[in-house]
Amino acid sequence: MAKGIGGEPEGMTVTDAAHAALARYAKAEMFHPGELMGSERALAERLGVGRTVLRQAIDRMEAEGTVRRVLGRSGGVFFNDGRIQRHLNTVEGVPQMVLHQGRAIATTVLRAEMGLPQPDERRNLHLNGGDAVLRIQRLRLVDGSSWSLDLSVLPAARFPGLLTHALTGSLYHLLTSEYGLELDRADETVEAVPATNAQASVLDVPAGSALLEIRRVAWDVQGVPVEFAHDFFRADRTRVHMQKYGTNWKRTVRLGRE
Repeated sequence: MAKGIGGEPEGMTVTDAAHAALARYAKAEMFHPGELMGSERALAERLGVGRTVLRQAIDRMEAEGTVRRVLGRSGGVFFNDGRIQRHLNTVEGVPQMVLHQGRAIATTVLRAEMGLPQPDERRNLHLNGGDAVLRIQRLRLVDGSSWSLDLSVLPAARFPGLLTHALTGSLYHLLTSEYGLELDRADETVEAVPATNAQASVLDVPAGSALLEIRRVAWDVQGVPVEFAHDFFRADRTRVHMQKYGTNWKRTVRLGRE
């Protein structure tokens, strides 16, 4: 048996022992959901096992839902409780946000139409009463289960022909690639609310279930509002994450644009 994972019952396979050692390490270090446990290399060295054996142990823990593995420069092995992390300090599109966490996302367009703005839409998008808006409502599923119900309202004059495009991917990516949009910032407000009957039906949860309501206004680099959004995320599947920076505004701007 590999050094560093001894003390297991006789007859236990190396993979079983690595799995048990990784579970003990997670418990001993008191990792919180969403926290990085380390890279595969670092964990293999810490536990004294080979990378192949460690991967087999991680595969088993992923199937159990206790860790998740993320590839790429910002990847590694993360402690997990099954929730999806919703970042508040980025204007990254939701699909990219979910994919970076190693999850599968699918989108169903429920409504895509043009109309006149409601009073709150007109105020937040700085429109006149006769200016048309585009309303795009979508259901997001992560790993096959409902996650969020999203409504994006955009000025129609700014994005002509938008409704003719496929709207199941990242809306921000589409607006950037097809309309040259340069997003600068987004102001978001988060509130816990109970699911209405209509929302519960779409999200396939009991009425009154806890949702995280997020209202957002996104601005371009010219300081013009380009999106007024009203999203609802299942609270039982969502964790909100935000980074705070110091009072050095130059550092804050630099980090926010990296």
